[in-house]
Amino acid sequence: MQYKKKDVNDKILEAGKAEYLEKGYRSGNIATIAANAGVPVGNLYRYFDGKAGLLDAIVKPAYAEIPNMAKELAQIEISENVSLRDIMNMLATRLLQMFDKYGQEILILADKCASTRYEDFTDILVNQVSELVGTRLFTDPTETDKIMSRLVAKSFVSSLFDILRFSLPREKTEEMLVRVLNYHFLYIDSIK
Repeated sequence: MQYKKKDVNDKILEAGKAEYLEKGYRSGNIATIAANAGVPVGNLYRYFDGKAGLLDAIVKPAYAEIPNMAKELAQIEISENVSLRDIMNMLATRLLQMFDKYGQEILILADKCASTRYEDFTDILVNQVSELVGTRLFTDPTETDKIMSRLVAKSFVSSLFDILRFSLPREKTEEMLVRVLNYHFLYIDSIK
C-alpha cells in the first residue's frame, strides 16, 4: 500500500515521539523508529535528518512557544487589579492549551533531551517564571529575594511537569493545575 507523503511523515513523527518518550534522545534508535512507523530506515532519512532532525521536528514548536508565554505575561502591567496570582492563572490557562497541543513534546523536552540543544528547556522556563515572580514581588530585589523567586519558580515548574507525567484526563489536569497554583501563589503577594 502506498502512503501519501504526509501520512508517512506523521507515522514517523508518532513513532519518534513514542521512542523518545520511552528511551530518550540518546538511547532512541532510528531503526526502531523506522520499524514502528512501517518505513525502511532509508526512507526515514528522506523525511528527517537522522535522530537530531527528527527531534527538531517533534519538539521545536513547543520549545519555541512555551518560554514566550512567561515573556507575554511579564509584559502585563501590574496594578492593584492584577496580582501575581491573577497572572499565574493566566499562565495556567495558557499552559492547559499547551498541554493539549504539546503534552508529549513537553515531556520529551523536560525529561529526554540530555546532550541536545534542548537540554536547557527546563532552566529557561524556570528562569522566566523566576523573573516573573521576582518582578511582581520585589521592587528592588536582594540576593535572598532572587533565591526565593527561583525556589518558587523551580518548584512550580517541576509540579507542572509532574502533572503532565500523570497523564490524567483534561478536567483532572485542570483541577491539579489550579491546586498547584493555589499552593504556590495563593498567599505569595503577602510574603513580600
